[in-house]
Amino acid sequence: MPDKPAILDYLRRHCITDLLAGASGAAAGVPMAMGFSVIAGVSPIYGLYTIVVATIVAALTTSSVFMTVSPTNALVLIVGSMLVAGAEVDFPGRVFTLTLLVGLIQLALGLARAGNLFRFVSNAVMTGFVSGAGLLIIINQLPALSGPAIRGSGNALSRMATWLQGLGHLEAQTLVVGLLSVILIVLLKRTRLKLLAMLLALIVCSALVSLAGWQDVTLTGELMSVPAGLPKLVLPNPAYVPDIALVAVAIALLASLQSAGLTRMVPQPDGSQANVHSDLTGQGLANIAGGLFQGLPSGGSLSRTAVNLSAGAYGRMANVYSGLFVAAILLVLGPFVERIPLSALAGQLIVAATSLIRPDSLKMAWRVSVASRSAMVVTFLSTLFFPLEYSVYIGVFLSLLMYVWTSASNLQIRRLVETEDGQFREESVPDELPGNDVIVFSVAGNLYFAAISRLEDLLPVPATNGGGSVVILRLRDNQYLGSTGISFLREYARKLEAGGGRLVLAAVSQDVRQQLDRTGEADWLEPIFPAEDVVFASTRRALAWGRDWLRQQESERIEESDIGS
Repeated sequence: MPDKPAILDYLRRHCITDLLAGASGAAAGVPMAMGFSVIAGVSPIYGLYTIVVATIVAALTTSSVFMTVSPTNALVLIVGSMLVAGAEVDFPGRVFTLTLLVGLIQLALGLARAGNLFRFVSNAVMTGFVSGAGLLIIINQLPALSGPAIRGSGNALSRMATWLQGLGHLEAQTLVVGLLSVILIVLLKRTRLKLLAMLLALIVCSALVSLAGWQDVTLTGELMSVPAGLPKLVLPNPAYVPDIALVAVAIALLASLQSAGLTRMVPQPDGSQANVHSDLTGQGLANIAGGLFQGLPSGGSLSRTAVNLSAGAYGRMANVYSGLFVAAILLVLGPFVERIPLSALAGQLIVAATSLIRPDSLKMAWRVSVASRSAMVVTFLSTLFFPLEYSVYIGVFLSLLMYVWTSASNLQIRRLVETEDGQFREESVPDELPGNDVIVFSVAGNLYFAAISRLEDLLPVPATNGGGSVVILRLRDNQYLGSTGISFLREYARKLEAGGGRLVLAAVSQDVRQQLDRTGEADWLEPIFPAEDVVFASTRRALAWGRDWLRQQESERIEESDIGS
């Protein structure tokens, strides 16, 4: 609890700033939340409940000061896929249970400090997924934009084909309202009213339909009731959990991925980076609260956070005020929301979805490498042909596969040759070890199990000319060896010893040394030269030891030869 002088200083200097930022966030968030509810297949009121409850709880519990937590395009698209899959019975109840389950998963991830795991999902995969989600939203909203607003079935391409076949039955008034919504938003976003663009577009389109008396235009209230008032406490139905568990895990992963990326992008007021684990914990609490108070799954929203920052927010209270403003609006908003044309909301969603398809990101992922291009394309196509929750799993699997493949293939070995002035020169690795010499190999890359086979391929075979060699493996910066690596080193050492040679480890980290000690493998590898603060100091000591060992072996052979003669 801050002391009174600090509170008074905030009220005097920054409260108005946060209030204005909160008002801007509410103005931008209300139409977004209603549109996202339409994507999810539930009443717009539940999206509004979410940006009251989840936004306020997250503002008070996450580490990030400026990040706004609310429903996002991709999250609600997965929610809507449950409805397409045929879960119409008590669908809102399923959604609330889903939101609570997502919160519990995120809370567990945050408490387990698993936030850093989301760094392993590649940018190419996320680009493909987000672009596919954007295209999917556009395809799904075309029927509502042109009329009649019939939810299609099957994958995205079949729904697109169904819409094209029905173009002969489009409703002119509905299409005019939808296109007007798109045009107004695009034009207003180029003016000082850009933060109010979506809200003003909905107001203008609603007024047009009402004043013109266009009866053929479907209104939101004709499909979904929007009662005035604040959200009520609802208890989850455990019977829904088996059916929605797979979807909940996918949403929790996606929400955590989006939020982790946003945490890294948006600095704290002092320029530092927020704690990704605390952000996960806070978002888990926000979704738990959202599920208990009729909310949709939520996560860090890039667009809402951008509005918060551009409106000049000073601290986390801006998001609290934003939620409170929406709560005040909810008390009188119901009748107005029911008068909003569905095609106007569809136009708003199409504009929002186009921002997800970024040509610059697509071009970069395409040009980086074949692996990046393939991952992006596969993830993108999966969003169009499979349920979106499966696309999340496909994306995560592809990212891990890319990481394993890239890390293993990036393992490099270079020979280090000491020069006359005491420095080291890099040379290529010979195909075969020279006899009776000390050879230093520097290993660059992660020595986890998938990379060991490449290490085996790169290391030269022991000499076959009868002369022993001392091989020094320089492992500086490697923190992991594992049972696969230790087993390989043992086998390679035996091959060297069979030819009268020796294996020596240099610049060994404390973590690797502890692994060798715990497994009891350190004894046969002694001496092991630990990493030192001075670069190459450990390698020089190992090199000196190897030369002494070779001289000793040579002396012993001479003695044995003299005795034998």
